[in-house]
Amino acid sequence: MSKLWLTLLLSFGLGAIAVFSFAPFHIWPTAFISYCSLLALIAGQTNKRAMLITLCWGIGYFAAGVHWIYVSIRQYGDLPILVALSILALLILYLSLYPMLFGLILRALNQYAPSFSFIQLVIAAPLIWQVTEYLRGHILSGFSWLQLGYSELDSPLRGYFPIVGIDGVTLITTIVSGLIVYILSGIVVRRGVNPTITERSQSAGSANSSYHNCFYHKLMCLKFICLKFINNREKMFKHKINAFIALILLFFAPFLFNNHQWTVPTQSKISVALIQGNIAQSLRWNNLQLANTLTTYQRLTDANLDKDIIIWPEAAITDFELNQQSYLHHLDEQAHANHATVAVGLLDYRPNSNDFTQGKVYNSLVVLGDETPYQYMSQNRYEKHHLVPFGEFTPLASLLEPVANLLDIPMSSMSRGNRKQPPLVMHNFKFTTAICYEVILSQLIWQNFTPDTDFLLTVSNDAWFGDTIGPLQHLQMAQARALEFGRPLIRSTNSGVTAIINEQGEITDRLPQFETAVLTATLSPFTGLTPYARWGNTPYFIVLLLFLAILVGKVVKMRVFTKGHSDQKQISSHKKVSAQKNRS
Repeated sequence: MSKLWLTLLLSFGLGAIAVFSFAPFHIWPTAFISYCSLLALIAGQTNKRAMLITLCWGIGYFAAGVHWIYVSIRQYGDLPILVALSILALLILYLSLYPMLFGLILRALNQYAPSFSFIQLVIAAPLIWQVTEYLRGHILSGFSWLQLGYSELDSPLRGYFPIVGIDGVTLITTIVSGLIVYILSGIVVRRGVNPTITERSQSAGSANSSYHNCFYHKLMCLKFICLKFINNREKMFKHKINAFIALILLFFAPFLFNNHQWTVPTQSKISVALIQGNIAQSLRWNNLQLANTLTTYQRLTDANLDKDIIIWPEAAITDFELNQQSYLHHLDEQAHANHATVAVGLLDYRPNSNDFTQGKVYNSLVVLGDETPYQYMSQNRYEKHHLVPFGEFTPLASLLEPVANLLDIPMSSMSRGNRKQPPLVMHNFKFTTAICYEVILSQLIWQNFTPDTDFLLTVSNDAWFGDTIGPLQHLQMAQARALEFGRPLIRSTNSGVTAIINEQGEITDRLPQFETAVLTATLSPFTGLTPYARWGNTPYFIVLLLFLAILVGKVVKMRVFTKGHSDQKQISSHKKVSAQKNRS
């Protein structure tokens, strides 16, 4: 029992160290150490132990990686410490169920994909991991935070992002890890003599004891086993060499196209100003603060009306659009008079035609300063589609509404915008847009991305998570989107991190967190398509289907072989019985 507890503790620690591979640490090898160790730990374990090991690994992984959610639960949900910790623990435990499911399925397939075999480590494990990650990203609207692939933004594997996207990079990361474990495993030493040969020699001996006792036969069996042992070692050595070559090719192939320009800048230029109002989260939804908030953003905007485009952060106006019509009309006229365009984050409440008190709330980004004067429900706007559970809506409301009421988060009953929306148009440039959490959803952005998109745009309010690693992880995921689509990404936030990211996923400029400031820059739009922008996840799904076909083929082959072997044994048994009857 003590050995099991040590293994579980080790698994927890190995899961936790993976956090150092993500922002703000960027020590990418720790992701490989963490995942490779997980594969090694569950090898040869029973299903129950494998589940416990992967569960503990997941608890370490998510406790270290998303502990910052505690800040929003404790400080802004205004809950007692014990209650806040309990909610965080339940979330971490829930997220850890997906690695546990991975461990269970992998061990259940052990008959067809044995421990430390190539098919288990390089085919089955990456396939199953992707399936469980898909489930994590979709059940209860999903939480795709900390996909393994994001750890590789600073590694040689970063060159795969514009080709296969985050899902593809995560798949490659698990394949590379599987190859490492396969190469390093002591499979030759452990297996030694082929067990099937030993079994055959033993069964042959029991069938004819007089012949088995023959000294000459013993020598022949020993020679046969030794030759097979040598052949197996040579064959396994060749497998290891081939696996090592595959590892080198996968790991260093991106160097061939790391500097390849999938997209190119145009001759046009635009000047942008990103407004970071730095309104304290504890004050943002206070009615007494609203006037000060509007004054702050107006003052910062007035000082930058010489810029072409001005971007406010998510929900900068903490009031309904209908209530601020005079303010918005004034801002629209002011922007139009200065040939500027202003994108304003606000909340759009659309009352029910029969009951004004019943309606839908949308988290919106509205463009002002167009050629056509602003009117409520203008078309040049983006409405957030993917809502955050409990923060913006309550999943399984009839069951989980008490949890939402306990958290008491403002505006936590929003409605979804359409999944596919046209880009925002500002100064005749097109911006594929995402609000807050949406920027981590590569597939959602791909569905809204158009070949004539000039920029990616995201607005956010990460003040919920205070001075923790959460906002920096969020920024890292935005970097991945810029790299995937080969477009500059503009990120405007309330309290940080407001930044400009180039088409290579590199941060070219940023503001310090928790300061009231404006980030200005002159940018060129880009044209052209990366392979990922062109094909999306199609190559990724083709590889998954290929892996699935290999795995299914292995299972079918093993079943056919087992059935044939069983039938052959039955026939042989019947023959022996018949022979004995004939003798008698």
